[in-house]
Amino acid sequence: MSKAIKTFNEWANLGKDLGMEKNHLPSVSKMLDLIPKHILSKAFSFIDIGCGNGWVVRKVRSKENCIQSVGIDGADKMINKAISLDKNSEYYNLDIEKMSYRKTFDVVFSMEVFYYFKNPLKVLKYINNYIIKPGGCMLVGIDHYFENTPSLSWSDDLNLNLQTYKIEEWKALFKDSGLKNVKSFQFGKKDSWEGTLVIYCEK
Repeated sequence: MSKAIKTFNEWANLGKDLGMEKNHLPSVSKMLDLIPKHILSKAFSFIDIGCGNGWVVRKVRSKENCIQSVGIDGADKMINKAISLDKNSEYYNLDIEKMSYRKTFDVVFSMEVFYYFKNPLKVLKYINNYIIKPGGCMLVGIDHYFENTPSLSWSDDLNLNLQTYKIEEWKALFKDSGLKNVKSFQFGKKDSWEGTLVIYCEK
């Protein structure tokens, strides 16, 4: 993911993280609404994998029962921005595909990151084994997938090797990792844009 990390650092320098926050807000808000009430109604912990400037971490940290909100990202400049904006949460600069971070959370979240991984299944297995608590949930948002035709040029546009899977193939990866109750839907369809593929699962 090193080439992608370089790209994200460049985006941080250009302030593109602010545009990502604005564009992803509707999908992210919808995803956060899916967190089960039995988790939100008591003390809970949250981690954002690929947190960028930490805007989702800050958003969840403000929830009444959130006792820990953590963000990890491979781009050090994104993490530096996150830390500068938020002294109440935890941020770690980690290459997610190589990480040895082993703390567990009630809610695992990730928006627009998984198709950058060379081996998404490996990351999902790691999350299932070491990051998500028993009874916890995971929410993942993906805009680059086979059925979403406008996104298919992104590999060439960004000069990056993105993983392009069909919806059922993405769901199969989550199931193969050992995660359970895997569900998906598309949110925010408009014209030829098929919307964000939202995947929900549990341990």
